[in-house]
Amino acid sequence: MALLGPKEQEIVRERLSNLVRDVELVLFTDTSTLIAPGKEPCLYCKETKQLLEELATLSDRLHLVVYDLATPEGKEKAKEYKVEDPPTLILREKGSSAVNLRYRGIPAGYEFASLLEDIEMLGRDGHGLPENVVQELNNLPEEVVLQVFVTPTCPYCPQAVRTAHRMAYASPKVWGEMIEANEFPELSNRYHIHGVPDTIVNHGKERILGAQPLSQFLQAIRKAVGVSA
Repeated sequence: MALLGPKEQEIVRERLSNLVRDVELVLFTDTSTLIAPGKEPCLYCKETKQLLEELATLSDRLHLVVYDLATPEGKEKAKEYKVEDPPTLILREKGSSAVNLRYRGIPAGYEFASLLEDIEMLGRDGHGLPENVVQELNNLPEEVVLQVFVTPTCPYCPQAVRTAHRMAYASPKVWGEMIEANEFPELSNRYHIHGVPDTIVNHGKERILGAQPLSQFLQAIRKAVGVSA
């Protein structure tokens, strides 16, 4: 059974019809059913792969690449791309080597809208950030990791994901990652996620509660890396 119905397919096809750049979707999945200490079978790997396969058929500008962590090649690529858990999706312009704009967990519910907006950003619109913001990000003294915890039913979460991903697209100094909180309970517990969206900056140095504006993200980033405005 298709995850995207005929009406949804038509809407998405229309939205993606005016892309001007090719977009690559790099998915890390895991077909292994083995259970080991500290490792559980991937909950939504199958559904994530199906969703992206259906999406890729709706535009000639989309190119899906799939790596399976159950294979030696998949494990090697995961190490190279710093992928920790499946399913992880990396988005980038085709031909780019960027790996800093990503989703950990299925981009379902409201996060499917985030995925479409990211594709439009990469394939047509650009990040839209002011030049002074891009310059500030590029001049950061160290890399910044923004982990945006979400749930598929949260209507405010896409705004936070969008902000993190815009900054990741604008600067290689920023890693922007959506994390589906329910799929990764251990990670959610580690950072005491009690509501979403909740953005963890540099693994707990700062956090941004709620769908805050860009200025709040910049303020948290500055605090996390110890620079003044």
